[in-house]
Amino acid sequence: MKQTKEEWARYIQDEIQKNDSYDNYKHVFIEYKDYLEKCLLENPKNVEIICQLAAVYNELNYQWDDIYKLLNEFIKKYENELTDEEKSRIYTNLGYYYDDQRYGSKRAIRTLRKAVAFNPNNSKAYYGLGADYYGAGKYDKSEEMYKRACELENNPIYKFEYANLLMVNEKYEEAKIILEELIKKDFEFEKEDFVKIKYIYIANKVQLKEFVNIEAQIDELMLENIDNDYFFGSDLESLYYLSENYKKLVEIYLKIDAQEDCQVPYEELPIYFYSLKRLDKFDKLEKSFEKALKFKNEEIEDVKNGEFKREWTKSEKKEEIREIKRQIKNLKAEYEKILKTDYKPEVKIYPKFLYDCFLIDCPRHQKLDK
Repeated sequence: MKQTKEEWARYIQDEIQKNDSYDNYKHVFIEYKDYLEKCLLENPKNVEIICQLAAVYNELNYQWDDIYKLLNEFIKKYENELTDEEKSRIYTNLGYYYDDQRYGSKRAIRTLRKAVAFNPNNSKAYYGLGADYYGAGKYDKSEEMYKRACELENNPIYKFEYANLLMVNEKYEEAKIILEELIKKDFEFEKEDFVKIKYIYIANKVQLKEFVNIEAQIDELMLENIDNDYFFGSDLESLYYLSENYKKLVEIYLKIDAQEDCQVPYEELPIYFYSLKRLDKFDKLEKSFEKALKFKNEEIEDVKNGEFKREWTKSEKKEEIREIKRQIKNLKAEYEKILKTDYKPEVKIYPKFLYDCFLIDCPRHQKLDK
């Protein structure tokens, strides 16, 4: 009979590992829920039980309000008997539940700030604040919170998120120090996580204009991730553009452009046009622009008459046509600026977060001794 949190976590993680479908391992969470609810009747003041139960409710897709109610009522009922560390633990978990997608909700941020007020050494709460402040667009605060999490815990994921924010805030030299440590592979990362680290490491070198051997590094990354869902094609192609390797970028886009029924994605056309200009391929630039306009006009006709658009309302069709016409107008303006001025389209490097689970009581992600 499993008696401890660690024993249950091992059982749960083993079942998840053996089964690729939630329906096939859902039973472990139901078993754990039944066990915890029985334990709670015997020990109604036990913080670990209430926090583990909330985590299991989360896994079983309970309504968020049920989880909020469970934890908030517990805090209210036993507030005078809980230690500051226990309050911090509960508030950290609540902060996660309030905004599990890390969009930066004010309620989640307020709750996590309570968590660090009760326990200034709570690294998970600081990590959660870093994520939520980023979601709220408060990048300086996000950087500050990630930095504090790193100071409290030697966690490579925390370091990587911190490096991402240093890059967002254009502190590339500081980010370089952290990324060079992480790229050495001295830490245990999942394959898909290390790919993100490698991408950000190269992207930071590009921002620092350290172009020595950069083409070979981007080529290698491109080959490794040709069918990888972790990246958009534009993520990798942007690296060639930012490293001023216009020839390589044009080679990629020409393969798309050469196909009669294919078109370079609308968002990537400005850097394609600029690269053609830099290579003095003005004839190709003009033809690619005309082809892009042709595709956009065909999109309008498809909205009006397309078989798959019949279920759209008139207002939906009008709105879509209005958007395509806006894109055509912007495309023409970009083309003229590229052709007739020194204008260079900007490209942003977006963070590639690893999204570590900062839920303190998460049986799925609890770290166990091997």
